[in-house]
Amino acid sequence: MSYPWPAGARAAVCFTIDFDGESPHLWRTRNQPGEAVGELEQRRYGPRRGLANLLSMMDNLDLRATVFVPGWIADRYPWQVREIAERGHELALHGWCHEPPTTLDRSDLARTLGRAADTLAGISGVRPAGYRSPSWDMNQTIFGVLHELGIGYDSSLMGDDRPYLVDGLVEVPVDWATDDAPYYRYVGGDPRPPATAPALRGGWAAEIEAAGRHGSLCMITVHPWLSGRPARVDALESLLAPVVADPALCTATAGALAEHHRERAGGSGISLDGFDISLDDLGRPDHD
Repeated sequence: MSYPWPAGARAAVCFTIDFDGESPHLWRTRNQPGEAVGELEQRRYGPRRGLANLLSMMDNLDLRATVFVPGWIADRYPWQVREIAERGHELALHGWCHEPPTTLDRSDLARTLGRAADTLAGISGVRPAGYRSPSWDMNQTIFGVLHELGIGYDSSLMGDDRPYLVDGLVEVPVDWATDDAPYYRYVGGDPRPPATAPALRGGWAAEIEAAGRHGSLCMITVHPWLSGRPARVDALESLLAPVVADPALCTATAGALAEHHRERAGGSGISLDGFDISLDDLGRPDHD
């Protein structure tokens, strides 16, 4: 079945930014912070230089993105977050300090996400309508918390290559193949060096071409500390320029795609309840 993309487009390419800066490192090392500053400074390239490079690139293309921002980052870098909003991009939740929901109980999830939503709204004047889980690590509890906060969509799961409904929220799905971290993330000690910008451009061009043929969504996810470096920004601009110019490809924000799905595409969706599997369900070998 073909999916009814906005304006009769045959497929969609959604450009998203996870502006998490140093927050994942701070969360990961919260119990043993240590004195090393190498990865912290590497990640701080994002708010210092990388984000501005990506914003300029999107201005050149007249492309609007969804930017998922941890509350801690918004609190520490309010000028950069204000700049994102003033240039017409969507702001959405990404935890408080990039903590995955599986590491928190329900009350802490509600408290931290509520605080993050208040922080983003205080900077931009608009309450966020969407959420992306840090590290795309989800559990069932988060859906109820998101409903209570008035969040209408999530962008963390991979159960389809088009928007769909999960527990009453619109899911705008992601894909590791079109996230820049598997290509570029390198913080030392890994025998595999980071991929080159042409390698990422070639892989993502194939994903976009396939989405156009199959009528699906190509969800692109970048991080300013990774993709904000000059050669990588240039590769993104050359990749995305023909996408933006092609009327057969929808380049709406994640929020716009979610709203369109709820209003036009419909569908009953799925529930995450009742998926607990026991060993008996999996079958046991017979033993004498």
